[in-house]
Amino acid sequence: MKIFFTANVLWDIYIFRGGVIKALVEAGHDVTVVAPHETRIDIGKELGVKVINIHLNKRGMNPIEDFKLFLELYKIYKKEKPDIIFHYTIKANIYGTLASHFSKIKSIAVLTGLGYAFVTNSIVSKIAKLLYKFSLPFAEEVCVLNEDDKNLLVNEKIVKENKVFILPSEGVDTEKFSPMEKTLNLNNEKIIFLMIARAFFDKGVKEYIESAEIIRAMYPNSEFQFLGALGGNSVSGVDETQMKSFVDKGIINYLGTVNDVREIIKNADCIVLPSYREGISRTLLEGASMEKPLIATNVTGCKEIVIDNVSGFLVEPKNSKDLADKIKKFIELSEDEKIAFGKNGRKHILNTFDEKIVIDIYKNRWCNL
Repeated sequence: MKIFFTANVLWDIYIFRGGVIKALVEAGHDVTVVAPHETRIDIGKELGVKVINIHLNKRGMNPIEDFKLFLELYKIYKKEKPDIIFHYTIKANIYGTLASHFSKIKSIAVLTGLGYAFVTNSIVSKIAKLLYKFSLPFAEEVCVLNEDDKNLLVNEKIVKENKVFILPSEGVDTEKFSPMEKTLNLNNEKIIFLMIARAFFDKGVKEYIESAEIIRAMYPNSEFQFLGALGGNSVSGVDETQMKSFVDKGIINYLGTVNDVREIIKNADCIVLPSYREGISRTLLEGASMEKPLIATNVTGCKEIVIDNVSGFLVEPKNSKDLADKIKKFIELSEDEKIAFGKNGRKHILNTFDEKIVIDIYKNRWCNL
């Protein structure tokens, strides 16, 4: 089959769908990736695929630019004539789905997360719902990563229930993200908590900072690390000045960004994510796969990964005190209990979220020769 993957960031296609694409290529399929130009990686060389670069502004809603995106995708699909197209991210899902419909090509819309903004009553939310309601019915199937997102789409009458399929995450490579020997001393000399996310407040940055202040006062040997891109000029993001103030006060240690998170995860004792909402959290999947205990909010996209009191702790969203209490509870666990949390977490990943499970779905459900 001739298969297309279209999204707004080439790097994300490589990180989140690289294993699926590689498996499809190895199975003999002709795979093309459609996304804006990316300097960080030669994905064509890495995965053995063709790359078509497009112009896509992933932020904002400019009707002229968005119509140009629709036309660009329509022309590409008409010319290339793939057998099936997988769309990811909001603009690709909306305008790509429409372009594939008018090109008479089957497409699958993969919604990896509806996003916190989607469930508010903001103008952005209303426009997103309207555009989804218009475009998604043209997809062959609409994939979400959790039951709550499915119910939201159906209850909002955006997509009919029989068209929605729950994909069990985008999968994690459990061989790549396998347990690694920690190079730092466990527990007594220093205990490290790690949050990996984009620095946006709906990821729980405020709660992480506030709980870190509480815990650092009680346990001076604790360290709170933050790994991820800053929020830039967004009103909902943490900018460089704000992050520097947290670091200067000794609350957290900001690690910036890296291309490979495994070394950072390896040296952490616990992965923390106080997010308000996720599709299925990639960082929690990777941390658990590496046998790291987890502390995360009891919300969609996190609660599916963390087994409370078995592989970690679930906390109330937007509750810094509850987060601090659970972090304190984790610190006071015995070394054997912490190790058991990690092992239980990896077992859950292997049974439910292994990339091999997701690859089989792509092969047998949509790309079966």
